[in-house]
Amino acid sequence: MKIINANVFLNGRFQKLEVRFDESGIREVGKTTAEEDEVIDAKGLDLYPGLIDCHNHGGWMRGFMYQDPDEYGTFAEKVRFLSAKLPSCGVTTVFPTLAGTDYERIAKSVREIRKLRKSCSGAEIGPFQFEGIYPSLKRYMTKEAVNPSIEHTDWLMDHDYSDISMIHVSPDLDGTLEWCDYLAEKGVMPTVGNTQASAFDVYAAADHGLCQADHMFNGFAPMHHRENGAAVGVLLDERIKAQLTCDGYHVSESFIRLLFKCKGIENVYGVTDMSEASGLPEGEHVLPSGKKILAKDGLIYAEDGYINSGNMTMNETMRAAHLRCHLSREEVGLLYAENVARCLNLTDRGKIEAGRKADLTLMDADYNVILTVKNGKTVYRKTDGE
Repeated sequence: MKIINANVFLNGRFQKLEVRFDESGIREVGKTTAEEDEVIDAKGLDLYPGLIDCHNHGGWMRGFMYQDPDEYGTFAEKVRFLSAKLPSCGVTTVFPTLAGTDYERIAKSVREIRKLRKSCSGAEIGPFQFEGIYPSLKRYMTKEAVNPSIEHTDWLMDHDYSDISMIHVSPDLDGTLEWCDYLAEKGVMPTVGNTQASAFDVYAAADHGLCQADHMFNGFAPMHHRENGAAVGVLLDERIKAQLTCDGYHVSESFIRLLFKCKGIENVYGVTDMSEASGLPEGEHVLPSGKKILAKDGLIYAEDGYINSGNMTMNETMRAAHLRCHLSREEVGLLYAENVARCLNLTDRGKIEAGRKADLTLMDADYNVILTVKNGKTVYRKTDGE
């Protein structure tokens, strides 16, 4: 199979190229030589590598945190629904992101998702990311919160780190440095977030393997000209890659530009931070937990007016990054299409080049998803009614 007449995003720019692929992966990029039985004429549309949503808690009233059965189905049905739904947003790989200090529920989620991966036929359920499980910023603290320790994390992961990508920590907590050493030895990336740590705490943790930052500026103490906070540490430490939410609300355009200027855009990657409430139509809704929320202007608000999460899917976030944050189309492509794989050291996907997985996303100029291919097979095709 091959795609012709596509505006292919490769190496930070759009290029007129052909892409030949099969279920084994991408075979050729450029002027392809082999004849194919099936040819897709992209008619000038934009072709990206299959998008990797590496910070996703769920969507459409379903989440990756374990829940007992409710009106939206069993936990297994919810995970399968998310896998099937995400390709309509251009996503071919999702990192289930488990958050908070309900440790028993997190441990159960890990066990259940591991059982479910092979039964999901849409977006691949990739490695885990754990957010805010060892927090120090006051609004994330609970009476259940504990300091990081090897014993505690071993228990959470069932002593299995083979499918763990990132685990968040506040570097000001006791035990962090030994813990970072242990994770780095396991091939897991210690990640700073939900923290009131100082820049010096961040530097010390980076000496022991901390190399990622959670959605930058969100979950960090506000920057202050007389305080060297964790955000400053991330900005200045070249060893740390930074996640960023570019939906026009979570981070101001000026702070986005500041992050690019300090770290270089190649060291920043876009995330959605979708929650179980994301992807909902505007208006009031009731979560399965009974909590009332309001979906308005791309955000999800709690009853007290506090912003719970964004309401945008991956392609909608890319559109907002372009239209609301005024990023160029090339900058959007870097952040959401190529930089994710680069920053997370993924070499088997996340770029349109020979030898990588045949994961592809075709979009129009308004970031509407037209076609999504996973492992060489079509997993989503836009219909006339959509």
